[in-house]
Amino acid sequence: MILLCKLAAAVLVAAVLTLLLKKDQPAFALLVSVCTAAGLLAVAMRQIEPLLAWLRTLEVYFQGQSPAVLLRALGIALVAQFAADTCREAGLCAASTAIELCGRVLVLLQALPLLRSLLGSFADYLQ
Repeated sequence: MILLCKLAAAVLVAAVLTLLLKKDQPAFALLVSVCTAAGLLAVAMRQIEPLLAWLRTLEVYFQGQSPAVLLRALGIALVAQFAADTCREAGLCAASTAIELCGRVLVLLQALPLLRSLLGSFADYLQ
């Protein structure tokens, strides 16, 4: 709870700074916004480490690489969303749409082996 309050305060300061800089120095405003988002993402990654460790323990119970595939897909989705939001804030709507599409395609490609395994199991069950 305390961490969330600290993060909210940092975001509030960054938002005010971004609004002040946006009129005169839009490039610096974007830089403040991107640095704030990257800092928040770094804090979130440190906080998610126990969850990732628990997911790694699940690899023993699954055959193949199911948790690893899911983690890679989640990572791709987060990076694509971060990049799309950054592009959207910079006014590059077409680039943000393109990066979102690329992220979705890459997630599907990462999940393809898992999907093949699932469909193979389903086909075996039907026979």
